Amino acid sequence: MVEGTTGAAAGEGPGVSGAARSLRRLPKAHLHLHLDGSYPRAAVEALARKRGVPFSVPERFEDVWQFFAAYGEVPKLVETHEDLAALCRALVEAEAGGGVVYMEPAIEPQLYAPRLGSLGEVTRTMLSAFAEAARDHDVEVGAMLTINTDEDLAIAEDLAAIAASHAGKGITALGTAGFVEPAGLGRFRRAAGIARAAALPIVSHAGQTGGADSIAEALDELGATRISHGFRAVESVDLVHRMADARVCCDMCPVSNQRLGLVPDLARHPAPRLIAEGVPVTLNADDPLWFGAGITAQYEIARTEWGLADPEIAEFARAGALAAGMSLATRQRLLDGIDAWLSEDAGAGETA
Repeated sequence: MVEGTTGAAAGEGPGVSGAARSLRRLPKAHLHLHLDGSYPRAAVEALARKRGVPFSVPERFEDVWQFFAAYGEVPKLVETHEDLAALCRALVEAEAGGGVVYMEPAIEPQLYAPRLGSLGEVTRTMLSAFAEAARDHDVEVGAMLTINTDEDLAIAEDLAAIAASHAGKGITALGTAGFVEPAGLGRFRRAAGIARAAALPIVSHAGQTGGADSIAEALDELGATRISHGFRAVESVDLVHRMADARVCCDMCPVSNQRLGLVPDLARHPAPRLIAEGVPVTLNADDPLWFGAGITAQYEIARTEWGLADPEIAEFARAGALAAGMSLATRQRLLDGIDAWLSEDAGAGETA
């Protein structure tokens, strides 16, 4: 069982040798975490108590659809802009504690608008809270404004325009995500074009509930340059070669995939196969509120389940340092920090 990220030694659970380098201290970019599924659990529970609403996290999900149904419960707890800002600040603080230097949360202002105001007003609240917390905790935050491909066709271009208006000012990518894959992404070409015209990369969910064809759809229809999940690329040799040649990065979430029954077990996750074929891969937590495992726990899997040595584990962090929206200063900080981590004496141990 992979441990979560709520304790002082978050993500550094059983099975890790006392002679290993601290995975928490490895500088990391966290590129695949959904804001509304990543708020620290204590912060959500406190808000639920304030509202007088019961909140609990299931021990297990029967399937991905049960998870999708649960996901929408947290935004309902948010009644004010300050509620939302406080949750955003709490997330940045928690991520900083896990060794994250750059984070790119997927935000969906449409989950809070028009209840809290317009899409633009909600977006500005999120970005302001991120900026404040980033200064306080020495973390760079770039938000990925995300279109739900199941529900947001009517407002997709509005969301893309908001993303474009904040390009380089808090928004670093336009994302797409949905329950159904392939998602008919051709419907969103104009929205993607608005974002690309503002120099925003397109990051699409694919290869999770859908197969390799859903990944090809994201590449062909939207010009995606990163794929959220993407582990099912292994179903197509030609697609794997295409992704390796174009350096299309897959932002993978091993614990999420296992908890939702999308891979048989962590040891057989396809990530190592894709890495061996030259596809860049980052490790991410997806929705740590619901899955109980933060980013450090994902790196623990690379060590304990996939048997990777520290130089190989560091390559996940290096892949994250190539994220398009990251500032040059943060990229250099990450790369220098990774080199420094590798130069540490492994005997320093995980407790440091």
